[in-house]
Amino acid sequence: MTEWIGAAEAAQRLGIKPASLYSYVSRGVLSPRRGSDGRASLFDAAEIAGLGRHGRPRRAPGGAELVIESELTEISDDRLRFRGHDAIALATSRSFEDVAGLLWTGSFGDALPRPRSRPARTRWSGCR
Repeated sequence: MTEWIGAAEAAQRLGIKPASLYSYVSRGVLSPRRGSDGRASLFDAAEIAGLGRHGRPRRAPGGAELVIESELTEISDDRLRFRGHDAIALATSRSFEDVAGLLWTGSFGDALPRPRSRPARTRWSGCR
């Protein structure tokens, strides 16, 4: 014969809050039954004990793929790209200035204006 216990007792036996108990229900980890009043949830004590022995249920890793993309960056497939170029490849094959130019203008090379060189100024302090 199945022993049915209330939600409060089931949560207490598992060491969780009632809200967590109902999240287990919504994920299909636990199967409640309606009490005689039609409102209260009852849980199989053996199912609760089994869950307690095996630990809290965990979601399987993965499942959802996250892609973040803009004109400047793209994060997907565990890779980071700047303007379509792999960030690791840029770091190992290009200079800091080249990558800065790519990020700023979208291309490599002399994309950034270089400051004009000025003649060196010598400061004389009263000596002639």
